[in-house]
Amino acid sequence: MNIARATLTLAAVFGATSPGLAADGAFKEFRSWQVSCGQTLSCSMRQFFSDSALSGFELQRSGGPEAPVVLVLSLTDSAITTGEGEVRAQISIDGSKQLAVPGADIIADPDAATLSLSGDFIGKGLIEKLKDGTTARITITRGDAIAEADVPLAGAAASLLFIDEYQKRIGHVDAMSARGDKAPRPPLPVSDIRRLEDFPDAIRARFAVGGECAETEESLFDGNALAHRLSDEQTLYVTPCGMGGAYNMPYVVFLDSYGSVTTLPFPMMQDGAPSAATFAFNLGYDYEAKTFSAFFKGRGIGDCGTFSTWKLGEGAVGPQLILTAESFRDCPSEFNENDTVDVENWPKTWPLN
Repeated sequence: MNIARATLTLAAVFGATSPGLAADGAFKEFRSWQVSCGQTLSCSMRQFFSDSALSGFELQRSGGPEAPVVLVLSLTDSAITTGEGEVRAQISIDGSKQLAVPGADIIADPDAATLSLSGDFIGKGLIEKLKDGTTARITITRGDAIAEADVPLAGAAASLLFIDEYQKRIGHVDAMSARGDKAPRPPLPVSDIRRLEDFPDAIRARFAVGGECAETEESLFDGNALAHRLSDEQTLYVTPCGMGGAYNMPYVVFLDSYGSVTTLPFPMMQDGAPSAATFAFNLGYDYEAKTFSAFFKGRGIGDCGTFSTWKLGEGAVGPQLILTAESFRDCPSEFNENDTVDVENWPKTWPLN
């Protein structure tokens, strides 16, 4: 979502989270499935449940060629994710023979209360059964603990097809639903950063104690951090950095150029004069256009604050950010949630008139 072209009611902004990289994609609902995709072509389809042993059922797939599909189960009983012994899972569609998932293909995350299931069984059987089925029966055991739940599958076929279309796999051999004979598409120059270990060593050091991003929670990376390979020797990393507030998340942009890492400053206006900042808040990045946008909210409803845009240019010492527009609106003393937020009409602080 490019906020510079958006006009929102305050009622809509009330329920919105901070804009970030994940917003630059698509969201659809098919029956009880929620499908979301980002600009790196990573997609997920998920359901949430109440009064069930499962609180969530989600299929995730990155945008790379022949990328594996991962099934993430969120559990309400912590005994499964924190207990002792091997975790085992069985999946049956409409009473058919159960697909058994060995413990080696299951990763438990006690902090998130999730199980991540991967392996050949997903692409070689489960996906097809989900597409054509009515109900999936999930059984998970660990020691004496057992969790069983039913997952309705209405809308799964449409969700899988939407992901294939968004990831440009229709007619290709690596499609989940609309499979064909075409070879997989080449990889994109951009990829998701989901864990600290996905960064090179020189950037991981920025998140260590004493580093500028030391207080960053690793869970913030997923959907909000990415790497953009500009050339064989230069990669841009866009990532949350530090602890944000209730509605403003700080981001930084690192440039790894020939093995040397620098932080790109964000040009800005301060009291009518040029300045620069290391951080931008609620940052969005369009890797194809090489443009950035940031909306620092003056308060949570988003009716005031600073909206800025930059482009990635080539300077004398390499890539640098160039301020293309900045708008500022002071917070009014009164507001109506039916009013609109239109940053196009906010007072411009750059360019200067």
